[in-house]
Amino acid sequence: MQILLFILSLAIIIPSFVSASSPIVTIKNGTVQGRHSSEWNQDFFLGIPYAQPPLDDLRFRWPQSINMSFQGVFDASRYGYSCYQYGSNFNLSEDCLTINVVRPSGYENKKLPVLVWIYGGGLTLGSTADPQYNLSGIVKTSTLTDNPFIAVSMNYRLGVWGFLNTPVVHAEGSSNAGLLDQRLGLRWVQENIASFGGDPTRVTVWAESAGAQSIGLHLVSYGGRNDNLFHAAILESGGPEGASLNTLPFYSAATDNLTRTVGCPRTWTDPSQLACLRNLSSEALFASNYTVVWNPIVDGNFLIDYPSSLLAQDKFIRVPLITGANTDEGVSFSVQNLNTTTDVYNSLFYWRNYALSPPSIRRLLQLYPNKPATEPPYSNHANVTYPEFGQQWRRSAAIGGDLVMIAQRRKMAELYSKAGQKVFSYRFDTPLYNATVPGSVKHFDNVMFSFQNISGAMGPLPQYQYYRTLSTGIGKLYANFVGTHNPNGVNATNGTGLPY
Repeated sequence: MQILLFILSLAIIIPSFVSASSPIVTIKNGTVQGRHSSEWNQDFFLGIPYAQPPLDDLRFRWPQSINMSFQGVFDASRYGYSCYQYGSNFNLSEDCLTINVVRPSGYENKKLPVLVWIYGGGLTLGSTADPQYNLSGIVKTSTLTDNPFIAVSMNYRLGVWGFLNTPVVHAEGSSNAGLLDQRLGLRWVQENIASFGGDPTRVTVWAESAGAQSIGLHLVSYGGRNDNLFHAAILESGGPEGASLNTLPFYSAATDNLTRTVGCPRTWTDPSQLACLRNLSSEALFASNYTVVWNPIVDGNFLIDYPSSLLAQDKFIRVPLITGANTDEGVSFSVQNLNTTTDVYNSLFYWRNYALSPPSIRRLLQLYPNKPATEPPYSNHANVTYPEFGQQWRRSAAIGGDLVMIAQRRKMAELYSKAGQKVFSYRFDTPLYNATVPGSVKHFDNVMFSFQNISGAMGPLPQYQYYRTLSTGIGKLYANFVGTHNPNGVNATNGTGLPY
């Protein structure tokens, strides 16, 4: 395994579109017209549907391919609707399964490699329209490094719309619909990206958090069957084993609460219950304000077993891999107001629905004694606590960060290295100037750097210039990896000056 050490962040770049010429591309379903940005020297094709709208009887089902051509030229000049979610200010609709393509200008006659972004957000939040995920910065960096690529992003269904779990949903083969949205989006790339100048045989998938979890599940999907939908992967702070995959009975109470709220039959084995949920208006279902976390399940189809079992059986897709995490992931994955060992012990019974057994919890507490100086935030080497969070908060952060992010990063690197794959592992260790816990490098802090999008990290000039240099270096690493499957590049140069 090759170790890649670097430090990551993001600036909110909102591209200004200048209508020089409107690029036109013909894909399987017809002609699409995008927008050209002279500022970025890029073409944008936004909001292209890649599936039939998941409405009415298609609600909660696996996505269906578009089976008809566009009427006239499709206007791909702006983002489509974002998928339903709570706590955002995006324009929401169930008709949200759209894909975006950003390509650098001047490479029309070349077959460029492709980088596909899948957003995170706990499978409850996220949108390609989020300015944090603007693709222009990293596409521009790729051209500056002479490793130009085309970037793609897609929306997928979230929450109950993408992951409703009931016996009837399971019986009709509709579990994990949100993941199948992503898979159909990747299929769309295979069928259409050549029309934009992309090479469908050189596709790298890239994601963070729940997006990286999604990629991890695609790596073990169908028992590790490789359908060549992608050929390399970048997993930032996530993977197949970090989130709990509960069984159907776990969702019995959640489904009962939902159906009682919206007035549907409450017998969850009754087909009329699902029919009722499908007949609700989008507004009525959304108004239920139902915010239970719905996660993927082992459905016997897309996921034939738990990811840990599939990985142990070598049932995973072999691809070159970058996998990494942030130094203080546990700051984001901890329980506060824990002051005693008993508090920590009790919290682990319900924490993140892991259903840890008493022997497992006791073993964890043995492996993670309460030694604040050796616990997150790791930049604080003093034997001090943070009373505002709880006397044993740092201990909880150490356990939480390893369980959710750090352990699986190490495991993925180990397994892929043993499988003979190129593996590059990083630890992101640059704190933001305005960190909520001073000196900490928590979950998601890296994303602005990855996207070359660091205006959101504005601070004192020396610090900001360092952020800019670091962000550009990371962009070069990723461009090298997308082009050569090696972040060092073909000549072992990466432009960061960091050791390997």
